[in-house]
Amino acid sequence: MRWRIRRPASSLSASMLFAATLALVGAATLIFLGMAVLTQQYPSFLGRIGQHEIALHISKDLRFDSSGKVFAELPAELTQIFDALRTELFYRVVDGHGRVLLSSDLGTSALAPEGAVFDPARADFSLPRGETTLHVLTMPVGPAQHDNHLQIVRSDRFDGAILTIAGSVARKSASAAVVIALAIFGSVVYMATRRMIHQLRRVGEAAARIDPNNLTQRLEVGGVAAEVAPLVRMFNVVLDRLERGFHVQQEFLATAAHELKTPITLMRGQIELDGAADRTMLLKDLDHMARYVQQLLHLAETSEPQNYSIERVDIEQIAQSAVEQLSRPASSREISVEVACPGTAMVAADPGAIQVLIRNLIENAIHHSPTGSRVDVDVSQARMLVRDYGPGIPEKDMPELFKRFWRGRHRRDEGAGLGLAICKQIADRHSWANSARNERAGAEFCVSFGATPSGI
Repeated sequence: MRWRIRRPASSLSASMLFAATLALVGAATLIFLGMAVLTQQYPSFLGRIGQHEIALHISKDLRFDSSGKVFAELPAELTQIFDALRTELFYRVVDGHGRVLLSSDLGTSALAPEGAVFDPARADFSLPRGETTLHVLTMPVGPAQHDNHLQIVRSDRFDGAILTIAGSVARKSASAAVVIALAIFGSVVYMATRRMIHQLRRVGEAAARIDPNNLTQRLEVGGVAAEVAPLVRMFNVVLDRLERGFHVQQEFLATAAHELKTPITLMRGQIELDGAADRTMLLKDLDHMARYVQQLLHLAETSEPQNYSIERVDIEQIAQSAVEQLSRPASSREISVEVACPGTAMVAADPGAIQVLIRNLIENAIHHSPTGSRVDVDVSQARMLVRDYGPGIPEKDMPELFKRFWRGRHRRDEGAGLGLAICKQIADRHSWANSARNERAGAEFCVSFGATPSGI
């Protein structure tokens, strides 16, 4: 005995929540990795950014008088930091010659690389100082005519301490932020998904109420999410097709029942009259019913796309075979049927369906041909023409020719009115064009062959 593991039904809300959580965790992981790489591989990168920001703050708080003196109006907390970290973080304001105008570490000269003089153009350099290294940033400040410059200095020890303390705080803060973001984002996704699922459930309940007795009902598009609206519209289109098909089938069944009821009633009446049954008439009625049932079967078969199997067939050969099958009704009325084919006529089609189509067209032409006349069948690669030399088709009957159960007023045979409808059904399934027109004498039916059908 083989056991099968059933996969649990997938949940849209769970899938969306999982995807959102995965994306958020992935983004946080990338941020953490990026910060780790920056702090481990490039520890001075964040320090330079902070140093530049401090320089901008100090430059805004420096005041210059007309005599060239400099005053610093720094916030109290920033002044306290500079006082506490005189050797690790400090600033100096110097003139163009390197003279110190103001400093937080009580320094008396401008900073420059070892063995070099002060150069205002040297914006960034490092300077060894005991067991650490100082990083100096130089930028111009104050009025341009005074040529003053601000030097901001930080040490490697200061960077290390900041990274150790602030890094731990940053990691904890980031982790807390990720957890909070996950909770908020998950709640939002859950509520939004629940609302959308509610819309889908409402649409599904409306669809469940539709049955063969209520095919006119349609699903409401209003209030449905924009992503779901196309699905609802397509479902309504499918319902339209089903309604039309259902009505066609109902009409088909009603007409078929009516057509079969009449001969059955006549046969029953003849049988019930003792000794009055006409055997010849009964056989004729049975033949009529058999033909009618056969046409109904052909119509049902040609209506189903899965019944078609497309291959290359010889239209001339099939036409000749149809002529042989119809030789008895044709000879009984002295009608000759001629098939003409100037070249090859190989067409992509279902062999059985194309045989029914050709036979019905030729049989229809025989029934409408006067005694002693002929029927011409012209076959080519592009089309097939079937022409008779009868009275032709009344113009008012042209739109009705290919409708189911329609029969002409002056029709001589007792057909069911399905032959041409079957021809149209087969032609439509093959994406062919089916038409009829009157000639000087008689009528001509044309089937124009197209490319290999794609809808079958």
